[in-house]
Amino acid sequence: MQAIQHEGIFKSAHEAIVFACNYTSQQYAMSPMAKLLQRGAHGSGRGLVGLDGAAQSGMVFAELDALDYLQMLILVAKNSPRKERCECKHACCSGWKANPIYRDAVSQITELVMPALGSAFSFRRHRHAVVDKYFGEKHDIKSIAEDLGIPPRTADRHASLIRNFLKDAEKDAWTKWYERLDEAGMLLQTA
Repeated sequence: MQAIQHEGIFKSAHEAIVFACNYTSQQYAMSPMAKLLQRGAHGSGRGLVGLDGAAQSGMVFAELDALDYLQMLILVAKNSPRKERCECKHACCSGWKANPIYRDAVSQITELVMPALGSAFSFRRHRHAVVDKYFGEKHDIKSIAEDLGIPPRTADRHASLIRNFLKDAEKDAWTKWYERLDEAGMLLQTA
């Protein structure tokens, strides 16, 4: 069975995954009156709102699902918003909470980086902080290592091994992702 060839809609594979990871269910189709009242160019002009946007997001995620599991997680963690609005209104709330998609991706990557350390013993909290920092969160890795009683040189060596592993895996993920979307015909072909 041959894969269905889509007409390209995204300028790049990066644009496709950012769109899918940022698409929210709060988007809705514009009424005809709202379209008439809207003057000037807004958005991409590709009609990716409402059900069309949801369908396109789903197609991107279907292609993403065909990648190696670690590659998929890395691309999702790299391109998902790390935080989302929190409407709980509690006094202790900053108004933001962890995005569950990002949080789960980082948590699973934390376990999948174990081979990078070989047979060395490591603390999950330290690995998680290194992985989370790689994707943009702020962590004081040295302080965490100190709290866990990890010698500074060991903590630095482990952090370096994890970062190098993630950098290589991310490079491979982007290569496979571009190939995958190009093969599926989801990228605009420029002359």
